[in-house]
Amino acid sequence: MKAKIAILFLLIVVCSFAQLKGPITNQVDLGKYSHLLFVSENGSDEKNNGTKENPFKTIQYAVSKANNLTESTRTAILVAEGIYEGETIHLKKFIDLFGGFNKDSWERDVELYTSEINIKKGQRAIVAADNNTIDGFTIKGAEIRGKGAAILCDGTSPVITNNIFINNQTLKPLDWNPKYWHDTANDGGAVYGKDGASPLIKNNLFVSNKTENGRGAAVAFDNECDPKIIDNVFYRNETGLDDPMRSSDGGAVSIFRWCKGLIEGNIFLSNYAGAKNDAGGVFIALWSSTIIRNNIFVDNESTDDAGALFVGGQEHRYDAPLDPFPSKEDFYVTIDNNYFVGNRNPSMNSGAMRFTMESRGEFTNNVVAYNNGVYFQRSETKITDNIILDNMLVIETKEYLDKTIIKDNFIWADFTLDETEAVIENNNMLDADKYPGNINKPLVLNNDGIELSILSAYYLKDKNHTELITAFDVKDDLVNRIIKSGDKWSVVKSHKNGVIQIWGNFSAITSLQVLPTYTLKK
Repeated sequence: MKAKIAILFLLIVVCSFAQLKGPITNQVDLGKYSHLLFVSENGSDEKNNGTKENPFKTIQYAVSKANNLTESTRTAILVAEGIYEGETIHLKKFIDLFGGFNKDSWERDVELYTSEINIKKGQRAIVAADNNTIDGFTIKGAEIRGKGAAILCDGTSPVITNNIFINNQTLKPLDWNPKYWHDTANDGGAVYGKDGASPLIKNNLFVSNKTENGRGAAVAFDNECDPKIIDNVFYRNETGLDDPMRSSDGGAVSIFRWCKGLIEGNIFLSNYAGAKNDAGGVFIALWSSTIIRNNIFVDNESTDDAGALFVGGQEHRYDAPLDPFPSKEDFYVTIDNNYFVGNRNPSMNSGAMRFTMESRGEFTNNVVAYNNGVYFQRSETKITDNIILDNMLVIETKEYLDKTIIKDNFIWADFTLDETEAVIENNNMLDADKYPGNINKPLVLNNDGIELSILSAYYLKDKNHTELITAFDVKDDLVNRIIKSGDKWSVVKSHKNGVIQIWGNFSAITSLQVLPTYTLKK
């Protein structure tokens, strides 16, 4: 077992720490487009023709001038640095929007040349169509009494890449007075998809997006959607600002009602589900078969269950019978190769995760540390090859659920099995004397944590990160390592030329701790 676990956890370091997260600059292949239109703050919709030399002034007008659109005759709209206001942008099929260009040279760098979409209050920023790309924008301050303040995907599947979504918000429905808790309200503070929407959402930064009353402050999907959510950063998003009826699960992301989806390679940092709602980070429910792989969950908090991740099969249902239990082919959740560190919930039993309500799936190759518990309840679960350093509960069952399998794990905290049966074998666990077929042998982990003294710390508000200069050079590559300073948590954004960038505001710190990787010592 020891050799097997060692191999698996060496792989975690490669998967979780190698890839940069958040927006990056990709150069646009202009040769694939039949038509190019240019937009600049200094342009004119009345006098200009949309060329590089004579750009339009507004994105909306450029969209209206894009015609004869087919898969082989696509249009790219290139948007220079500046602030773009006005009405909702209704995209057509086969239009791609690219921001982040210098207004004079049209050189592209999405970090240096900010193309900001700032739609007036009460309107959504963008309604996306199929065969769209939205790449390289800052979408800021959209506020709507509805779903999806920044981007709506109504059965559509655009590509949404390399954007910053900041301070977008959905307001609660008017006259909101449902009979029961947990009804659906205005989901998706930034991005919302429904009815089969299956976009690619990759390399974006979601910061301080909110819902007054709705699931998924950054991203929400409902009803047979299949999104791919990859290599994004979700930081300080919050649900439930005004929610008396507990309809705001999923502080960052919600996947609901027979969806599928892939959530891979993301950072979920300091997100919050308020108003007695579940899942500070990610909420998966109502028979949604999502793959959750290679993510980093740090410092997320709920005000009910599941600080980082909530997985439920059935929904809370008060006025109708519960659904029949679906087959394995129709419902199976995969949670693999993730880090859960420093997450919490008020009852202190599921800071990392709650897997419940007739859920089925697997929890494999994960690291669970510094949370206040991991909780499996009324579920059919394969729990294998994890390092679990927090209290673990496995409780309750139903007659139609197969036994949970707990095998080949390192569980070095209190373990509780109650009102259910499980296969518990070949684990290295603190409570091994209670469970024959397991061992108790302290595991030797790599001592690769680092204590750093900080000479200077400068917060760049527009970049949402702090730049650190340390007292001595750190030779290890720290990208995506988890860090802690006092009671504050973060993740390293980049590490090059002697400068460490970490997500969030750490301008006052004089020292920090780089947490160990929790990999086995050879």
